Amino acid sequence: MQTPQEIRMEIFAIFSILFSLIVPICAAILPVAILVGLGIFIYRRSKMRDVAKQAALNWSSTMGVVVTSTVQVKRSYKSRSEIPAVVYQYQVDGKPYMGKVIKAGEQFFSVRLYGDAQKTVARYPVGAQVMVYYNPLNPADSALER
Repeated sequence: MQTPQEIRMEIFAIFSILFSLIVPICAAILPVAILVGLGIFIYRRSKMRDVAKQAALNWSSTMGVVVTSTVQVKRSYKSRSEIPAVVYQYQVDGKPYMGKVIKAGEQFFSVRLYGDAQKTVARYPVGAQVMVYYNPLNPADSALER
């Protein structure tokens, strides 16, 4: 018969062995799982963007006017990004709407090069008349470019 002290020592030895096996396995699997998860996220967002862009090809159009057009600067600890912020008004069947999506599908996934924000804002100055593409089934869903 084993004493309680011996039983505790055996349990401790078993847990020590298990821990020494599990830690290296987790250290190898966790980074791979994170990368796979990130890849799946980017792939799905990219597919959503492509589906939205394709659907926008069949949207109706109407004239609108640019209400605001600015470059938003977002800063983090080590980086700085510029995002075009264009807001436009348009009407469908006499009902007013406001939109902010520039390219159809970009609300799901977009990559911008440095300087693109200024170029985009320059294309859409405040007060400019613009062609607005909208979803005839949901006119609040709109974009300036397809």
